[in-house]
Amino acid sequence: MQSFQIHTAYSPWFALLCLAVGVGVSWFMYRRGGPWPTGLRWLLASLRALLVALVCFLLLEPYTRRVRQEEIKPKVVLAFDNSQSVGLFTQKADLTRTLQGLDALAERLRKRGMEVVTESFQEGDSAASSLASMPLQAPFTNLHALLEKGENAFKDQNLAATVLISDGIHNQGPTPTFQLYNAPVYPLALGDTIPKRDVVLEEVQYNKINYTGTSFPIQARLRHNGFSGTAMNVLLQENGKTVQRKTVSLPRGGTSQTTFQVTAAQPGKKHFEVVVQPVTGEFTHLNNRRHAYLEVIKGKLKILVAAAAPHPDIKALRSALRTNPLLDVEVVLGPFQNPSFKTPYDAAVLHQIPNASGVGTDWLRRLRSDKVPTFYILGAQTDFNSFNALQAGVQLNRPSPQFDEVQPLLNQAFKRFSTEPIAQTRVRNWPPTAVTFGEWQLAPAAEVILHQQVGAVRTTKPLLIYKPAAPTPSAVLLTDGSWQWRLTEAVDHGSVQIYDELMTHMVQLLANRRNQKRLHVYPVKDEFETSEQVTLQADVFNAVQEEIFGQTISLTLTHNNGKQTQHRFKHEQGGEGLPLGNLPVGVYRYTATTRAENQNHTDTGEFVVQEQNLESLLAVADHSLLSQLAERSETRLYYPTQLAQLEQDLIKADFKAVLRSHQEEKDLLEQPWFYFLLLGLACTEWALRRFFGTL
Repeated sequence: MQSFQIHTAYSPWFALLCLAVGVGVSWFMYRRGGPWPTGLRWLLASLRALLVALVCFLLLEPYTRRVRQEEIKPKVVLAFDNSQSVGLFTQKADLTRTLQGLDALAERLRKRGMEVVTESFQEGDSAASSLASMPLQAPFTNLHALLEKGENAFKDQNLAATVLISDGIHNQGPTPTFQLYNAPVYPLALGDTIPKRDVVLEEVQYNKINYTGTSFPIQARLRHNGFSGTAMNVLLQENGKTVQRKTVSLPRGGTSQTTFQVTAAQPGKKHFEVVVQPVTGEFTHLNNRRHAYLEVIKGKLKILVAAAAPHPDIKALRSALRTNPLLDVEVVLGPFQNPSFKTPYDAAVLHQIPNASGVGTDWLRRLRSDKVPTFYILGAQTDFNSFNALQAGVQLNRPSPQFDEVQPLLNQAFKRFSTEPIAQTRVRNWPPTAVTFGEWQLAPAAEVILHQQVGAVRTTKPLLIYKPAAPTPSAVLLTDGSWQWRLTEAVDHGSVQIYDELMTHMVQLLANRRNQKRLHVYPVKDEFETSEQVTLQADVFNAVQEEIFGQTISLTLTHNNGKQTQHRFKHEQGGEGLPLGNLPVGVYRYTATTRAENQNHTDTGEFVVQEQNLESLLAVADHSLLSQLAERSETRLYYPTQLAQLEQDLIKADFKAVLRSHQEEKDLLEQPWFYFLLLGLACTEWALRRFFGTL
C-alpha cells in the first residue's frame, strides 16, 4: 500500500494566495473576450490560472512525501548444525529421514504465511535447495555463532523463531546456554546419547619449541569406553614412517597415557603423527590419529633489556618477553659498568637511553657499532637531541617539557606480524599514557604500528613505529607508561595476551632482521588452521638495508606430499603479499627469488597448516546442552520423531506479520514530472489558441 502527499515548507494556506494570483493573471488576459467561444475561453483561462498558480506554488518550497507500507511475514530460521560430528555419529538413514521431514515441515509453514529460511556454518551452504542436500563438512561446532548468524541476518525482518537442528556437541566459541537471543530457540536433538565402544586419542602434548641435540617428550593421552584390559599399539610416525612404538594396556578408569622421547639433530619444523592402531569393535577410527607440529632451533635469541634507572616498564617488558621460549632475556639497570658483551645480542631494548644525564652512553655506542637492532622506549629522562641523531625512524622537533595524555590505536594496515581479532578492541581500551609534546616527524621508511588518540580525537601521530631501513632496524615507543597497559589488561580480562604478543612480536621482528638478507619472505603466522587463509609477506632491501619496492618475486611452494606449485607476486608498499588460500594439513616449504639492483636474491622458509580434528573427539551427543537452551527460551526439546509436535507448537505460537512504513521525501523542484506538467499546460493553452484563433 502506498500513499502520495505534497507538503510545503510554509503554511499550506499560502496555496490559496498562489491560486488567487493565477486567477488574477488569467482574468487580466481573458477579461476582454476574444475570437473563442465562451466554453473554450473558460478552458483557456483555467489552463493559464493553473499554470501561474503552480509556478507561484514553487515559492512555498513544496516537497513530496511517499509513504509505502509493506507486510513483513514472520520468519522462522532453520539453523542446521552441518558439522562433521552430525554425519559421523548420527545414523545416515535416520538423519536423511529427519532432514527430509524438516524440508516438508518448512513447506507447510510457508503455506501458512511464514517465511522459512535455512542457515548453516558455511556461507555457501545456504544456497542448497534443501536441508537434506547440505554437506556435513564444518570442521568445528560453534552453536552460538550459528544462532547469532540468523539473528544478525534477520534482526530487522520480524524474526519469530529459530529451530536449532544439532547433536549438541559444542567445541568452539561462547557456550550458547549463557547467551541471550531475541527470538525463541526450538532445539531439535540429533545423534545418540548412548556412549559407543570406542578408543579416542584425546590429546597429544609437546613443546612447540625445542633445541637441536636435546631430547624432548611427546605425550599421548588415550580415553576409551568398553575396552578395559585391552592392549593397544600406539605409534609415533614421521613422514609416514614409524619411528617409535609403544604398547598400552587400557585401564578400567577409562584414561591412559604414554610418552615418546624424541631427539632431532637438524633444525626446522617437524611433523609427527601419533597413531593408535585400530582394534575390533571400535565405533570409529577417525579419532585414532593426531598431529604434532613443532620447531627445532639451534638456540635462543639473545635479547638485552637496558634501562637508565629502575622503572615499572622493565618488569612488564621482562614478563612479556619471557613468555616466548625463543627469547633469552638479560636485564641490566643503570648505573652501568663498562659493557663486556660476553655473547652477541640479537636485539636490544633501551629504556630512556640516550639519557639526559648520560647514563648508558657507552652501552648505546657499543650496540650501535655492533649494528644491534634496537627498540627505544622514550620518556621524561630521554635526551631528545641525542635520540634525533640516531635516525631511529622518528624525530621530535623542538621538544617541550609538557606532555599529552594519549591512548593507543592499532594500525590495521601494519602487516609485518598479525594480531588477534580481539586486539583492536582491547588496545583501544588501554589507559592514556604521557607522550612528550612536540612535532613528531616520521622517517619515510618508518611504519606506524600504534597511532595516538587524544581524548576522543583519533590522530595520525605515531605512538609505536618500526623502521626496517639502515643503519640498523629499529623500533620506537614514545611513552614510558606501557606498564599500565599490561596491568589494565590483566585486571579487565584476566589475561595479558595482547600486550605480551605485541612486545614479543616487536622484539622478534627486530632480532630476525639481524641476518641482513636482501630478500626476506615470511608467513604472517607460523601456524595456520585449515580454515584460515595462508598469506606470505615479503621485504626487499638494497645494499645499505633500505627497503625498496616494485620487484616481482617468484616463489616455489613444496607441499607436504612433495608436489610443487609456482607463484608470482609484486612487492609493493602496503601490498597484500601472496595469498595462498586454504591449504591441506602439512608442513610446507618455499623458495623465493627476485632480482634487485642487477642481482639475484633468494630466501627460503616454511610454515605449518594443522587441523584440530575437534569433531571426532566425542562420539556421544550432548542433549543436555540443547535442553538447557530450550529452558532459557521457554520452549521444549524435540526429537526427530516429534516433528509433528514441533509444527503444532510453531503454529500455536501464532506469530504475527508486521506492517512497516517506509517514508521518502523529495523536493518538488527535483522531480521532472512537475516540469512536464507545467510544460504540458503551457503547450496545451498555446495549441488551443493557435488552432482556434490567434495568439
